[in-house]
Amino acid sequence: MPNDQKQKDHEGDARQKRAHLLRETRRSLIVTAARDVFAKDGLEGASMRSIAREAGCTTGAIYPYFHGKEELYHAVLQTALIKLHEDVITAIERCEVAEKRASSAVLAFYDFYHARPDDLALGLYLFNGLKPTGLGHDLDKVLNRQLGEVVSLIEKSDEQTVGDKAMEWTASAIAHCMGLLVMGHTGRLSRWRFEGRYLLEQFLQ
Repeated sequence: MPNDQKQKDHEGDARQKRAHLLRETRRSLIVTAARDVFAKDGLEGASMRSIAREAGCTTGAIYPYFHGKEELYHAVLQTALIKLHEDVITAIERCEVAEKRASSAVLAFYDFYHARPDDLALGLYLFNGLKPTGLGHDLDKVLNRQLGEVVSLIEKSDEQTVGDKAMEWTASAIAHCMGLLVMGHTGRLSRWRFEGRYLLEQFLQ
């Protein structure tokens, strides 16, 4: 009997793991489809129906995971911020010169969004023209905390170089970085024939 119970417990655990894996796979597919729809139509133009169509499922299949398109948009941004966080940490850890770690982190920030223009555009959802918008207080709070964690990584890596000026330096570097990204992706830098990364490197020196 004890062996039979162990076998049943093992089979039950295996079923739970398979169910969890299937659920996460379905969720990931829905988020990927939503990212494509949002990149094409924006938050306002997208609908749960168009996202379901892109994901190859019914709208009813989405609601167990997300209650609306705002939650889906949040999941898309959250996925990008997690990857950005990983890239910045990797850049800091791989930099052997302590004084250059903050610059390496900022360049990793730039490289991430330069390679993923859709994530850059989606990440600027807070601005509709000059009017701030959002996904709701709770969802915005989570995203702001995640972005704040990335910024804090850069600030802390620069404290030993500029001391109490780390916050000011980081704010300037990120603002410079975002400006170059937007100008680069909209073709505004072509007037000067300089690459955005080159200009950022000059700023960071």
